Amino acid sequence: MQDFLKHPAVRFLLLGGVLYGLWLVIYYFLIKQYTDWDYYLDLNIVWFAHQLMSLMGIETVIEIDSDHVILMMKDTINTGVWVGDECNGFKLFSIYSIFILAFPGKIKDKLWFIPLGMAAIHLANIIRVISLLLIYESYPTSLDFNHLYTFTIFVYSIIFIFWWWWAKKYGRVSKN
Repeated sequence: MQDFLKHPAVRFLLLGGVLYGLWLVIYYFLIKQYTDWDYYLDLNIVWFAHQLMSLMGIETVIEIDSDHVILMMKDTINTGVWVGDECNGFKLFSIYSIFILAFPGKIKDKLWFIPLGMAAIHLANIIRVISLLLIYESYPTSLDFNHLYTFTIFVYSIIFIFWWWWAKKYGRVSKN
């Protein structure tokens, strides 16, 4: 049994599982109940998307509807793109970070690599919101497909690339 627990893959899965369980408890019983973190992350994504679209010469409007932040084209009849807790990337930040924390490597490297990956995920989410709004305005019937498939694959591909980069360049697995 001792040898089994020393295997790097087993240690990775156990540590990752414990960290994920701990994360869920912290998220649902502390962060979700007692903070507005999700709302401010929603707002941040939409605000950056709004600013980038303004730089491209596209006028947008930000609206708030209970627990969603909406980015809409100015003077349109469409309802825009709604960003809520399930779409803001916060859970993806945690899954990404847990992988890096559980995978072997120097803590010094993890301290800069985790924020770098989180910034990339956040930027991907901003690009996703901009793209979905442009798709919705031009091809509204393809919004659901792109939301469910195209941009899910896009964001998860970025996460996978960062995991792969970490595992190949910075992850250290000791040979027994």
